[in-house]
Amino acid sequence: MEGSLRGKQILVTRPAHQCDSWCQLLQAAGARADIVPMLAIEPIDSGAQLQTIKNQILDFDQFDHAIFVSQNAVRIGCDWLEDYWPQLPQGPRYYAIGAATARALRERGIECASDGDSMDSEALLALPPLQQVAGQRIVIFRGSGGRTLIGDTLRERGGRVEYCELYRRALPADAVDSLAGYGAQPDAITVHSGETLANLASCIRASASERLFSALIICPSQRVAEQARVLGFRRCHVARNAGDAAMLEALQASLG
Repeated sequence: MEGSLRGKQILVTRPAHQCDSWCQLLQAAGARADIVPMLAIEPIDSGAQLQTIKNQILDFDQFDHAIFVSQNAVRIGCDWLEDYWPQLPQGPRYYAIGAATARALRERGIECASDGDSMDSEALLALPPLQQVAGQRIVIFRGSGGRTLIGDTLRERGGRVEYCELYRRALPADAVDSLAGYGAQPDAITVHSGETLANLASCIRASASERLFSALIICPSQRVAEQARVLGFRRCHVARNAGDAAMLEALQASLG
């Protein structure tokens, strides 16, 4: 809703290269967006890991299902695929977690199974093509580490699951200094993942910015909200999911 956040100051913690569309939405709603990234995305660069990725990409036509869990997985994974598969093979079915990930795939010319903003891990696992996967090969494009719910569940169903881990998530080198130099008390802080939240809490303490624990935190799930309370944040509002529309809706509901 245009102007619904007029005059509100929002601290944005997303990776720097992923802030633009979110900040544009905030500004269109009348808010001021203050960007202090609490997460950086670094492509895998070690020789052994790169060779593992290459082997999986070369074998891509042997997979029955390809699941992309984030925009970063699409960006880096599709760069790899385009290097070795100028024309993608017909075999795999494609899936995306979240509307932004699905949109990123479609921008690469790849149609995928997605249910808009509501497509989280649990919704993906409820899709009919992923119910009977015994003996089928499944590749999950993601960063190193992270949740294992999708892979574990598909293995329980008999699927032959591989993770293609394309990037690592890290704390930006200047995160503590940037937060220390941020003197404002925002009306809300938006966090889009549990790892971002953990980094934020660590940097708040390291930069003597404990006042931020009293700020309203907009979380993408109940799981992350529970994590926020454990870390010391006192005011949490849970969005429907991590999509921009849902996060904006949560901000408007709590501040508008």
